[in-house]
Amino acid sequence: MDQVSTADLLNLLLTQRSSIDLQFQFWLSITFAVLAAGFVAGQRLRRGLRWLAALLYAMASLHLMLRWMNDGAVGQRWVEELVRRGVDFAIPWPAVYLRMALMVIGTVGTLVFLLTAARQEPRLGE
Repeated sequence: MDQVSTADLLNLLLTQRSSIDLQFQFWLSITFAVLAAGFVAGQRLRRGLRWLAALLYAMASLHLMLRWMNDGAVGQRWVEELVRRGVDFAIPWPAVYLRMALMVIGTVGTLVFLLTAARQEPRLGE
């Protein structure tokens, strides 16, 4: 790690933080897409397809969560190295925890909506 300059290490850390932000934006996009598809398709989306969509969405969300955790662990090591070199660079832990909570609660809520929305809709003629 000593072979990497402090400026390059700081640049890597900021690039990684930007990547995490892009991943979060992607998660928001797929969450909105799943909610919109579940709402618009309504009862026309058969149960098997609804479960398939829920599984794919859950896998995508889990994939993003695992990437965030890995990126966070690597980033934390880089921050520790910067601190060791005398650079004051703090990790915004409240934002980290809030983002993860938002993602977990949002994913669970989206899955519940997707899997229960068809049962709650009134059918024509009822």
